[in-house]
Amino acid sequence: MADYKHILLPTDGSTSADKAAETAVDLARRYGARLSIVSVIDPVPFISFPEGGGEALAYYLDAAEEAATQGIAQAGARATAAGVSFDSQVLREHGPAQSVVDFAAKGGVDLIVMGSHGRRGLDSLLLGSVAHKVLTLAKVPVLVVK
Repeated sequence: MADYKHILLPTDGSTSADKAAETAVDLARRYGARLSIVSVIDPVPFISFPEGGGEALAYYLDAAEEAATQGIAQAGARATAAGVSFDSQVLREHGPAQSVVDFAAKGGVDLIVMGSHGRRGLDSLLLGSVAHKVLTLAKVPVLVVK
């Protein structure tokens, strides 16, 4: 069995992400691994801005920031309760899957643990799931928790 030293947990605060957090924290505790918790916010989610689009963008960014902060806090509380130290970061980049994969590559991550589906809804239907894209793009093992 592999010996994991750095585990990445992408979260969006969904129920699926919380289940993945439980698994990631357990693995980090068992292996004495470093845990990084990230949430990705796409800073420009709209292709064009209709009249009044600035207000819609501001509302979206506020809601996305709150969801990211809550998702990280939720996972962080789980880690703290288990005695697992962690670092966390909100990534403000276009494309959550590529952002997760890039973070893993730059950070020396050797395992990504993530939920099978999150809050993305229609985006998931149109673009394919973030988990599927991470599975396709990642150079390290990815554990998808249902």
